[in-house]
Amino acid sequence: MKPEQLLTDETFLAWYFRTDDESVEKWNRSMADNPSLKASVDEAVSLLQFMQSEEERLVNEQQIEQATARLMSRVQDWEETKPVTRSLSNVFVRWAWPVAASILMAFGLVWYLNKEETDNVYVASEHMMELKLADGSLVKLNKGAELKVANLNQNATGSREVWLKGEAFFDVSHLPNHRGFVVHSGEVDVAVLGTRFNVRNGANATSVALESGKVELSLANNHAQKLVMKPGDLVEYSTASGGLVKSEINVQTYAAWQSGKVVFENATLTEIQKTLEGRFGLKVQVEPGSELGEFNGAFPSDDPAVLINALEKAYPGQVVRTEGGIQVRKSIND
Repeated sequence: MKPEQLLTDETFLAWYFRTDDESVEKWNRSMADNPSLKASVDEAVSLLQFMQSEEERLVNEQQIEQATARLMSRVQDWEETKPVTRSLSNVFVRWAWPVAASILMAFGLVWYLNKEETDNVYVASEHMMELKLADGSLVKLNKGAELKVANLNQNATGSREVWLKGEAFFDVSHLPNHRGFVVHSGEVDVAVLGTRFNVRNGANATSVALESGKVELSLANNHAQKLVMKPGDLVEYSTASGGLVKSEINVQTYAAWQSGKVVFENATLTEIQKTLEGRFGLKVQVEPGSELGEFNGAFPSDDPAVLINALEKAYPGQVVRTEGGIQVRKSIND
């Protein structure tokens, strides 16, 4: 099946937008049973992600009708001997304009977005995604991240709010009416006016790194206790500790994933362990009393094997590759 056909299949759109559990299960099973299908799926997903990151512009109803007609004509040209079983008109009716806009843009026609609709979900499934939100804020989603946004129209009132799963870098636009911007990340709420910061939301921990501006953190279940960050601060929260812990870092190094890198500057064993577990989901077993010297280097953010190879060479006999991660042993000189 071609990527163009996937974009006219309502069950595929339901899988992408995660709006129907049966469709999600169907497409996950289809890709598992038919590996060759994944290439087309990846291409269709890339198209949708690109469309969601394009700058919004309005078109009138006549342009939409003309674009729809051209689209339906081109779909007919793409059909193979076996016709597409799902009606394109049903796709437009069922998914309304947010998805209709995606389909139109996919075929190089026009982009339509209802300015009043500001409650959307963006998913960076296989690749990083760059977004320009309705309020002018810029967001980079690391692969695997999911962002839900609400109340971002510039003419609205009250705080702008987003909900993050995974990792993202925010460059928040400061609006004339001084409306706040709140990132809900697990158990931590990040409140800002206009600033640049990185948020990583893992299964059991959340970290916030501030590049510029001012950020105020609070726990979702206790807004009375607040922590104010300054540029260069890293604040970490874990369900184990139940509290916020602040330290100083190089934020540009911490957020190097935006350029496809993981960077270490005089990193300690603790920092190496956090990166392997938090960014790559690997298991790190540390023998009591183990220590490693300061570690430096830049490595691809999508290939942990390169980093593990470097660690093995830097600390021979101390860093040992294991299934699903590494083991750190005490030095033989200790």
